[in-house]
Amino acid sequence: MEDRRWLHDKYERLAAEESGLASSRTSYYAAIGTVLITGLVVAVADLLGQPRILVLIVTFLALLGIQISIVWVVLLHRTNDAKNLWREAACHLERDYPPLEGSWTAPITLRSAEVLQVNLLHPFLAHDARFSKTGPVSWMDRTNPDLLTEILPLTFITLWISVLIVIWAWFLFFH
Repeated sequence: MEDRRWLHDKYERLAAEESGLASSRTSYYAAIGTVLITGLVVAVADLLGQPRILVLIVTFLALLGIQISIVWVVLLHRTNDAKNLWREAACHLERDYPPLEGSWTAPITLRSAEVLQVNLLHPFLAHDARFSKTGPVSWMDRTNPDLLTEILPLTFITLWISVLIVIWAWFLFFH
């Protein structure tokens, strides 16, 4: 029984470490993306009268932004997958060999006012029930925040590709 608790706690710590990594990586890369966008705005404002230099600088910023965003989305995806791995491992442990025997069921009210009956002795199974696609809760309560965090770097990639297309179309067709 003590081994099960230790293993469960280990899975919980590993999942928490991955959450921390995902959060810090998002903050770090979002800051880099913001600096690059600021550089883009400054370049356009200062160099509009010098099209060749503007195109070179904007192309450099866009390529750097695409590269950084690709690294960001890959790291974030891998980190979220690792967190899900540890959470799923804890769910299997709770389901097959619970670290605490028994049941302590309580109603948990979500922001949508839906009530979930969860076993408080099995937190990872409760988490699974919370994010279940078949649960009785609203789509907003089922939305996984890990997937939402991966949208930001993909948005940056789309933005930088659009910037490349716009700047080169502007340069080739108007200059």
